[in-house]
Amino acid sequence: MKIRLLSTLLLAGSLYATAQPTLIKDINPSSGDAYPSWVSGFGNKVVFFADNGTDGYELWAYDTAASLQYNINPGAASGGFLIFNSKMAQSGSHIYFPADNGANGLELFRWNGTNAPELATDVTPSGSSSVSEVYAHDGRVYFSATTPANGSELWSYTTSSAYTQRLTDISTGIGNSNPYGFIAYKDKIYFTATSTTMGAELYSYNPTTNTVSNVLDINAGLGSSSPQGFIVANNKLYFSAYTNSFGRELYVFDGINLQRLTNIDNSNLDGVPPVAINQVQLIWFKNKIYFAGDDGLSGPEFYEYNPANGVASKVYSINPTGSSNPQHFTYYGGKIFFTADDGTHGEELWKFDGNLAPAMVADIDTNIGVGSSPANLLRWGTRLYFSAYTVTSGTELYRLTDSVALSVQNISFEGNVTVFPNPTTGNTNIKLDVGKDTQLSYTVADISGRLVYNSAVAKYTKGNNIIEINLQAAAAGTYIYKLHDAKGRLMASGKIQKQ
Repeated sequence: MKIRLLSTLLLAGSLYATAQPTLIKDINPSSGDAYPSWVSGFGNKVVFFADNGTDGYELWAYDTAASLQYNINPGAASGGFLIFNSKMAQSGSHIYFPADNGANGLELFRWNGTNAPELATDVTPSGSSSVSEVYAHDGRVYFSATTPANGSELWSYTTSSAYTQRLTDISTGIGNSNPYGFIAYKDKIYFTATSTTMGAELYSYNPTTNTVSNVLDINAGLGSSSPQGFIVANNKLYFSAYTNSFGRELYVFDGINLQRLTNIDNSNLDGVPPVAINQVQLIWFKNKIYFAGDDGLSGPEFYEYNPANGVASKVYSINPTGSSNPQHFTYYGGKIFFTADDGTHGEELWKFDGNLAPAMVADIDTNIGVGSSPANLLRWGTRLYFSAYTVTSGTELYRLTDSVALSVQNISFEGNVTVFPNPTTGNTNIKLDVGKDTQLSYTVADISGRLVYNSAVAKYTKGNNIIEINLQAAAAGTYIYKLHDAKGRLMASGKIQKQ
């Protein structure tokens, strides 16, 4: 285990083909805060909760325009609750989230994108179960819920049968284990939960045997290690955890053995600063892990860990005179995007391609020393979505388009896509060479997102298939095609140039 400092990189010359962030809509007009959160992708839409200043915190969606979808709790009362960085959970043809309709309390709801959202399960019929986190895997939605008899524990909802069951009683009786951070790894669901004998530690749920186990008491005894930042890479589970001896550092678990990877500040202080629940702390990019690291001298800065040689290194001091605190890491357009404070502009959106020095994307709030504090980063389709603050508009939803991301293909899509002729003066063809019978829908939109074509899901047989696109009447310019599978997941997209 080694720690070393990379030579400082020059910020100058870091230019990328990335457009400026665009405000989608001032949902809560003027300087009012809409506070968009639960920002999630669902089919061709980005769905989220927001407050327009009149209807309370309710369900919104954006495809070509942002609009209120349903006032789940009628009137000024809120149907949702504000919590940054959490995501809704998609399973099958529905997306799942906590909501309060004014009658059942905060329970698990679902929405198919068309009809009114409906109550999926009422865990506590006599009151609110305070559902606070949702995660979908293999036909089940896992969530935390609170009941008078068992406190806050892990529950699951089977989407095919609506069967609802409590999975844990880690803090026995009415105590709260407060499970969070759900992630699937090697046929189990891993998460953090609190017991009265071990504090907050790493647990797993085995769906095959319907059993729950404490994986390890990382910070032995009553002290909590509070694992967070879970990611799966190279068939291993990476996360940060705290111990009295080393503070919070980076760990790896292979399903059997646990290994501490870093001691960045060479003391018992936090070398990997903690983050809020569900905030992205670690990201795998170009065979390395990137995160905020603190050597005890300069505060949290931009770090990487290389599993190939076991070295943790400071990549760049974004704030030379203090802490830049990089967070909210998201992969998009062949780069990683994140938030950081350079000491001049406040907390803004940054990007890093793995080679050149990190660069600020934009000074979204141009007032001196006032950062826009981007959060809720979501990569969906060919765009990056996030919330950000400005003095003039408050906290609203933004989008960003990177030219590299205009042609993408899902790694799970078994096929090749070509467009010909391209450029075209009239008609063009999307050729699908698929490795098996596949169900797909497609859209074609102009560069602003206005739909030109929108097809239903259709079957495409193994081999070559042709989709004819008539652009005779379309204006000259760039058009974006997108192919989605039957579950609404983006399989491929690219550009069509009309001359």
